[in-house]
Amino acid sequence: MKINNIEELKGLLLKSWSKETCSPGLRDGWSEDNPSLGQCAITSLVVNDLFGGKIMRCMASSGSHYYNMIDDELVDLTVEQFLGEIPLYEEGAERTREYLLSNEDTKNRYLRLLKNIRTTQYIEDIKETEECIKAIRKSREKYEKNWRF
Repeated sequence: MKINNIEELKGLLLKSWSKETCSPGLRDGWSEDNPSLGQCAITSLVVNDLFGGKIMRCMASSGSHYYNMIDDELVDLTVEQFLGEIPLYEEGAERTREYLLSNEDTKNRYLRLLKNIRTTQYIEDIKETEECIKAIRKSREKYEKNWRF
């Protein structure tokens, strides 16, 4: 999986999060209008996979919340789930991958999210290839029209 930056990852996540990847206690509230709801633990693992840094845990009104610190910069790709609330980042503490993945549900949701991201990325690659083929065909048709013998 080749993802060049956080913005590219965020775009893929928006298309890859689902009710199935949402934390079980929040699934009833999950919707396409709030796709990052219940996705923080597994998203922090994916960010850590791709960009390193630390996985952090703090509290928010709905309970614990996970995010990342990369080169002393806070990266929270699921903060939108709180609809304007700011989690208590200043009280954050580092957690290990092993800690998060020791929970069987979190592990399964993480693996599902990775699969969703790969599928989304594959579909986008196919669409990009199809657009290139269309452009080549259009260019070829124009060339053939202008240069018929």
